Amino acid sequence: MKKTKKRKLATIDYETRTLPVSWIDTATESESFPKKELKNRAAYLLLNGVPEFSVNDTGTGRFTLLSNDRDFHAAKLSGAKEVQARVYAFTEQHAEIFSLVEKLKTERLGAMEEAYLMNRLTADHGFTQDDVAGLVGRSRPAVANSLRLLTLEPQVVGLIESGKLSAGHARTLVKVPKEKQLAFAEEAIKREFSVREMERAVKAFLTPPEILKKENEAKANAKSEQLKAFVERMRAVYRTKVSLIGNDKKGRIYIDYYSPEDLYRFEEFLDMIESFDRD
Repeated sequence: MKKTKKRKLATIDYETRTLPVSWIDTATESESFPKKELKNRAAYLLLNGVPEFSVNDTGTGRFTLLSNDRDFHAAKLSGAKEVQARVYAFTEQHAEIFSLVEKLKTERLGAMEEAYLMNRLTADHGFTQDDVAGLVGRSRPAVANSLRLLTLEPQVVGLIESGKLSAGHARTLVKVPKEKQLAFAEEAIKREFSVREMERAVKAFLTPPEILKKENEAKANAKSEQLKAFVERMRAVYRTKVSLIGNDKKGRIYIDYYSPEDLYRFEEFLDMIESFDRD
């Protein structure tokens, strides 16, 4: 089998400089972030220090912030006039690639934000899912799962972005026809489904009734066989008749005895169990 060569970013030179914050341009405005979140972060930076930022030298005397916009705006809010910066000299394309990778590696992003950034690396810059995984320190399946979110119906994507539906719940809907995805998502939110419950609901919807019936019968038979084996073990241990009425969820177990010796033997079993509990 022919091996696929993974792309990676070459070793990149930079210089560390102290720059006035007024010289650095950002792709976002401070209003893009919740006011309370920025204030809390600004207070944290006042106590713990402002981090180093990565910027690109545009050659015009201005610098472009490459990642960590939230902390940069928080630093300005805290009163910082200058910041330590790693200064790179990228082309426009390489600056964008570096920025995307840094954001995926270092920033706290929502599930859809990650998916959008990964998609830009694959769709706009020709990276494979393996490339992206290596660049941002994720597994290839994790990258694939993120990108699958982009195939969902737009209203479902909106529920993920608003935090009403988790990415784990949403991924179970990928195989569901788009016209049914929103109904599934809303039902999951209404009934507070776990991801496992959502998976079962989707499977039941996608599986033909006759196959689902056979699967359920097979599971019931398997549980029945386990109960039978359990009763046989009890009969062998207690050396008497043991009967069970019920199923794997609830029921009754009857243990017959035919002599004082049988009762004495059961009492010995109880003494042994109690001694284990005490130990």
